[in-house]
Amino acid sequence: MNQSIQFLDELNFRKSTLDDIDAMEKIAEEGKLLLKSRGINQWQRGNYPSREIFIQDVADGIGYVVTLENEVAAVCAVTLTKEPSYESFAEGKWLTDDDAVYATIHRCATAQRFRGRNIAPFLFSKVADFARANGAKSIRIDTHPENQSMQHALSKSGFTLCGLLYLVDGDEVGDPRYGYEILV
Repeated sequence: MNQSIQFLDELNFRKSTLDDIDAMEKIAEEGKLLLKSRGINQWQRGNYPSREIFIQDVADGIGYVVTLENEVAAVCAVTLTKEPSYESFAEGKWLTDDDAVYATIHRCATAQRFRGRNIAPFLFSKVADFARANGAKSIRIDTHPENQSMQHALSKSGFTLCGLLYLVDGDEVGDPRYGYEILV
């Protein structure tokens, strides 16, 4: 069997459960440390993302994990509600109209042990399946302008850089982000 096909067969995308919280929190902490080591001011203020947020994601039914080798390899949250920070760009324009239904990916991170294994494209494809099944026209996501790793993963997966926006809520209110979108 082709090694890449075998690898994809081993990946699983599912809703997160309370049993996943420790792993999700560890992945977020690893992500924070990686961003800090690269001098990126994303996820560096306040307690975001936190254990409490992941617990709430499970309760709200919006938390997801990718598993590999019986371990949580990546985490994210997916919503179908309008994202306030996405209502207007400082520069740029979304691919879809303002009234279009879209899915948003939040809190996306890969475990240190599994980085470089192309898990992000798998995660994005599964979110696209979810988005289509729920009537969304696209997926939107944002990332820090200096987060080259995420920008590369998004571009490699077919997302389009749509412009510059500023966060309107949370611990990083006012911080710039690049908004990306892909049609599904």
